[in-house]
Amino acid sequence: MMKEKILRVSFIFIVLLIVILLFTIVDHSIHGLEKAWSVPDYYFRDKIPFGFLWGLVGLLVARKFQRVSLKALAVSGIIATTLQFRYFIEGYPINFVLVFMLIHFIVLYLLSLVMFLILNKNKL
Repeated sequence: MMKEKILRVSFIFIVLLIVILLFTIVDHSIHGLEKAWSVPDYYFRDKIPFGFLWGLVGLLVARKFQRVSLKALAVSGIIATTLQFRYFIEGYPINFVLVFMLIHFIVLYLLSLVMFLILNKNKL
């Protein structure tokens, strides 16, 4: 029983980490499209652990919902908002922060939908 629970939690963590890694790759690509959208390289390196940790918070919140779309909304909303807060604190223009919050949210929402479909398929 304990071994099964550890395997289930490990699977969830791995799927979430894959979501964060894919998100970081897409985000890096989007930031590279325009010079005005560039951010320091450390931002992407930091995005992985912080995105994962905020993703765990999102998963805890998502447990309150039945529908996959609402679960994905919770996870993507929490991650996108908290990560964008850093841009705001670092002094990026508010329009930059809001545009990238929307981009981050859309990318994370799509990836989170896939994550929850995978988790539901595996009864997790």
